[in-house]
Amino acid sequence: MVDMKKVLLILLAVLPLLSIAQEVSVAERNAQQGFNDTIDRLAPDFVLVSLCIADPTDITQDYLGVTGHAFLRLQCPTFGLDYCFTYEGEKIKGQLWDYLTGKLKMGMFAFPTEEYIEDYRIWKRAVHEYHINMPPEAEIRLWEHMDNHTLAEQTMQMDLVKFGCANTLLRYVERALLPDTIAYTWPERYYTMSAMEIAEEHLDSYPWTLLGLRIINGDEINRLKTPKKKIIFPSDLLEVWSLATINGEPFLTYVDELVEAEPVIAHRPWFTPQVCGIFLLLLLIGGMTFAVIRKRRKS
Repeated sequence: MVDMKKVLLILLAVLPLLSIAQEVSVAERNAQQGFNDTIDRLAPDFVLVSLCIADPTDITQDYLGVTGHAFLRLQCPTFGLDYCFTYEGEKIKGQLWDYLTGKLKMGMFAFPTEEYIEDYRIWKRAVHEYHINMPPEAEIRLWEHMDNHTLAEQTMQMDLVKFGCANTLLRYVERALLPDTIAYTWPERYYTMSAMEIAEEHLDSYPWTLLGLRIINGDEINRLKTPKKKIIFPSDLLEVWSLATINGEPFLTYVDELVEAEPVIAHRPWFTPQVCGIFLLLLLIGGMTFAVIRKRRKS
């Protein structure tokens, strides 16, 4: 487990620098804060922020991974810090009843990047990295916010809508950016389609997962009305941020592949909830027909 207290001490020591006038030299600014060095803690590359998108996994491995995963990578090269901040939950597979009864837990965790992505190499799931364009002050605030989430949110009841990987990252990054804001260019479907209709597109090859989503989270998803609230899936966050700008510059730029792998090809099963319903209807009709014929023979 990461020693988050140590990370906090290193990063939070930078926060007072944000209130110091930019005209002051780096050495003078550091001296005022008790640093006997010339490290520019407000340099654009002091903290690096990336959005990482993991490809979907096969449903036999993980029910929650069939639409991919989004997490943040935060780096401070000067002090050798490199962590992935990610919401992780207990696996639903084999624990469906515990999930339905609210017993499964989830939380925000921070892992050294190389340690975290090793699992994706084992699973053969590609992970794509994109640099997030943020002012230095916002990058430092974001790291502080993610540290706080990690310290406070490790045993929460699982809620895949409220604490979904995509919508939470959107909120946390926007909060750290204030007073700067992201300029969005929304694809038309975020105005013309409901959140559930967008979910249906993503889960077209997983009809049973979609049925479970409708039953368990349908009401909650149907209450998501604005385009921003309809960002539930990692690929949607990637698309929207790729189209966005901040201060006239692209908000997201491709960096590299953290893990290289062939994409998973999903195959829609023939035994869908609709087919199951037809079978049950035919069995019911057959049973009723048999009962009527038997009754007539006895009379």
